[in-house]
Amino acid sequence: MAAAWRLSELGCRVTVLEKDTAVGGMGKTIAIGKYAVDYGPHTFHIRETDESRAIHDQVARFFGEDRLVLTRGTRVLLRGKEYVYPLEMLQVLTGVSPWLSARIVFDYALATVKSTLSPPTHEDSFEEWGVRNLGRTLYDLCFGIYSARVWGLPTSQISSKQAQRVAKLNLKNIVLRTLGIKADPATYFTKYMYPRKGISRLYEGMAHEVRKAGNSVWLESPVVRLEREGERIARVVCARNGREESIACAGVLSTLPLPQLVGMMTPALPASIAEHASKLRYRSLKLIYIALKRPRLTDYHWVYLLDGHYRVNRMSEQKNVSPDMVPPDRTILCIELSCWCDEPLWRASDEEIYRIALKDLMKMSYGVTEDEVEDYHVTDIATAYPVYELNFEDHLIPVLEGVHAIGNLQTLGRHGLFLNNSMDDNVLLGMKVADQIASGGFNSRDWLSQMLAFMNLRFQGK
Repeated sequence: MAAAWRLSELGCRVTVLEKDTAVGGMGKTIAIGKYAVDYGPHTFHIRETDESRAIHDQVARFFGEDRLVLTRGTRVLLRGKEYVYPLEMLQVLTGVSPWLSARIVFDYALATVKSTLSPPTHEDSFEEWGVRNLGRTLYDLCFGIYSARVWGLPTSQISSKQAQRVAKLNLKNIVLRTLGIKADPATYFTKYMYPRKGISRLYEGMAHEVRKAGNSVWLESPVVRLEREGERIARVVCARNGREESIACAGVLSTLPLPQLVGMMTPALPASIAEHASKLRYRSLKLIYIALKRPRLTDYHWVYLLDGHYRVNRMSEQKNVSPDMVPPDRTILCIELSCWCDEPLWRASDEEIYRIALKDLMKMSYGVTEDEVEDYHVTDIATAYPVYELNFEDHLIPVLEGVHAIGNLQTLGRHGLFLNNSMDDNVLLGMKVADQIASGGFNSRDWLSQMLAFMNLRFQGK
């Protein structure tokens, strides 16, 4: 969507094909009775870098003149207590028992000595990375159990690349933050930008600009196939109004999941690429919205649930992002539950999923009872997060190279790059690819080279 908006500004002809009834994908606002909620909710990070400030300046108008600028409000629940997130070490050490606190310090000291005397030649798994950087006790307590639940795999089977999501949480950085020493501005961010009526305003604003420029945004128009002539895409075929419609094109930008994109090619890509694509997995997500008969439950945007007795992962409270989206005397929570789309839980009834979420909600330290529930709603995302299994690069790189061997096809976004990036990252990449196409046309191999470098930075937590 960002690429289409930017290309439209630069005078290019574009057509956006969207399978849903609205633009935005996972960054979309939906109505649940008298409540407006996001899939999340989502916020737009403001990083203290020149590049981030430049993006912020260009997209701020889509957030409205009275946009909200929020300070991070995130907590973790651990052994019945709340902790600030990112973790502040003194709070952790003083919050747990003296015995556990001593174990955390001892294990970290032991891990540091081991790393100093025997530096790793490589770190294959998330578990190895975590134990080396945090010590066994803190890793298990704060990340090991939680990560295994989120990703549906033992952390010994998850790549250390997944540590990009928590790279800023090694003990050294926690201590530096505790001492008030400023962290890497590209990694640590405490400010978010948000439109008062929901994150959809960002993408709806972009879609409005695309249409105003004389270009098209087709909703409920899923792509059926991409028709190749040699090493170029000649046409894109979508399903629209009950029939197939073919669109000739100079090039294609795709945010489709990579396995799905590879399967849509005709003639098909080499069988080896399809085989590699089949090894790339996405974690699915159930989103359970629970409306409560109280004005507010917490003061936070997100609460992460670290203890092993929870089945759900995270809770967010929309009202704390924007009070304009929820009635003053009510609040609504979004509770996230990870699963695989081929397991029985994915096919469970909404009532069953709601009961799992409610049970965990009542375990938390907020005193919620079932009598307080006014309403609930369950939805899902089949391809919520790319899963970084051990050696996933052995499959990802051949797929990216095979797709980008087609000279006028370029991929971006969380699904198109198989990269767990943020909303501001996606807008940045959309604007960047648009500028390059407008000035020099499609150059898939050059774009892939840039994206591999970008992905490598994110995998390093930068």
